[in-house]
Amino acid sequence: MPAPGRRRAPSPDTRPSRPMEAPPARRRTRSPRSRPRRSTTGACGAIVPRLRNAQRDHGRHGHRKVASPPPAPVAATGQPPVRASRRSSRKNLIFARSPPLILDILANRSMVGKLPGAVAVAVGLVIGIADGAVSAQAVRTSPLVLSGARPDPQAGTLTIAGAGFGQLPFVTLDLVPLAVRSATDSEIVAAAPVSLMPPGDYVLTVSRGAGAGEHASLDVALHGGAAAGGSTPATRSGAGARSVPAARTSGTDGPRLAAGPDAVAARVGDRVITVAEVDRAWRRQDPGGFAALAREIHDTRWRFTDTLVAEALIAHEAEAQGLTPEALLEREIPPRIVEMPESAVRSLYADVGTAARGASYEQMEPALRAWLERVTARELARMNYLEELTAVSINAELALDAPRVAVERTAQDARLGPQDAPVELVVFGDFQNADYGRFTAAFGRVRETYGERVRIVFKHLPPPDRPAAIQAAQAAQCANLQERFWPFHDALLSRPAVLDAFRLRQAAGEAGLDVDRFDACVAGGATHRTILDALEEAIRYGLHASPSFLVNGRLAPEPPPFLPPFEFFTRLIEEELLQVSRRGR
Repeated sequence: MPAPGRRRAPSPDTRPSRPMEAPPARRRTRSPRSRPRRSTTGACGAIVPRLRNAQRDHGRHGHRKVASPPPAPVAATGQPPVRASRRSSRKNLIFARSPPLILDILANRSMVGKLPGAVAVAVGLVIGIADGAVSAQAVRTSPLVLSGARPDPQAGTLTIAGAGFGQLPFVTLDLVPLAVRSATDSEIVAAAPVSLMPPGDYVLTVSRGAGAGEHASLDVALHGGAAAGGSTPATRSGAGARSVPAARTSGTDGPRLAAGPDAVAARVGDRVITVAEVDRAWRRQDPGGFAALAREIHDTRWRFTDTLVAEALIAHEAEAQGLTPEALLEREIPPRIVEMPESAVRSLYADVGTAARGASYEQMEPALRAWLERVTARELARMNYLEELTAVSINAELALDAPRVAVERTAQDARLGPQDAPVELVVFGDFQNADYGRFTAAFGRVRETYGERVRIVFKHLPPPDRPAAIQAAQAAQCANLQERFWPFHDALLSRPAVLDAFRLRQAAGEAGLDVDRFDACVAGGATHRTILDALEEAIRYGLHASPSFLVNGRLAPEPPPFLPPFEFFTRLIEEELLQVSRRGR
């Protein structure tokens, strides 16, 4: 498949030329790919002997064997006509495959006006084709360069300046493809709702292909719908750390998000209603909404807490070394940046999902790699450096605990591991979800690594609007009734593309189930109510999509696309084991 925005150049004709001898007695039908025979009469007749000589000199394999011509007469300029080498460029390749007379004309174009009319027209076409090929090749071979981006909030566009864009550039902003309204070799106008975009840094990528020099990226800082510095892009501050808009300050601390549980919410006569009582009523009537809002508040607090801790660590180390924080980061971060593996690129593309707007992996690959290089790899290097500082320089501990839910334990749950394990990993899965299948592949390694310290619990979370997913969940519960859930689970996920009745029955046989009992269970809908109860339970926890993970009742964050599933689970489990040890369990 050709690279996006790149037109495939017609390859030079390397077939041997056919000598232009007299036609054979029996006329053969010419192949559509064969060269047309030139007439030996008329205005072009004077060229035919030269054409025959040139074609004969090409030999059997199309290689030129032209003897060195006599020295050309010196023109009025004092310079002889220049003959081109076939090795130097695409244009020279065209020269090398042209008859000698045409070579002379291409080298000294003033001769065109001295030729007969029909010959001049033919030679003019050759010159035009040669120039077009050279121009197209120049666009393809010149590197793509980005020099800046200028947003227009009123028009909803982003004007991109540079060079070597080609005719069909592919443009993304933070991995979201933009519609290109117009494009020249040096300017692109793309549709972008810059007036609606929050302030911050965005990665802009333009590509005309996946090869070296065919794509480029830069960081654009938008501030209220305008790029910092006009058309000049702003660089990312802090040696690769994405900038966070500064909070607006005023003379007061502003409103507080929450009061303590013993704070008074209302008084009715002698009765005092506390905030804790209000929260309990809220949790009873809308448990999912309460849990979702509590997590949102915690996640925001955690993000800003992490930022403040990082700033304090960097400031402490910079002062100890007599540097500014910026100089310290510029020295320490680049050496810690590592190239992201191919699996991270593929995983990031899968994570982008519908935001790619139907763009293929080949189209998105330059933007994906630019994002990993400019954002993910730098942030990982920064995180690693901060971890080093906490280990060797100054102690830092984040005590902000995440909100937790009391997970219900039902007889319908599928379990792996002891009930008294210190870490319980509750998995909400859907057999049609490719991401869930990717994470379950790490369950075996998690069990081997942590043994009795981890208990895995499976709960169903199929999309209610997908009958095949609902049917697969019901079939899995039928397998659970025969205490063969996990073998059926693994058999079904080994080929998850199709989940029809035949595939479910096939998986039951592979898992060692009593197939007759399985068929009766599925046909009778015995587990339908169980799946509905599982969906309602997930809603009570504020969960709406698979896969979701609760670690001892705490919702796991979104897994980074570059992190393998086992590494993701390892971080969750190690963090929870540390929390358990601190609580003295």
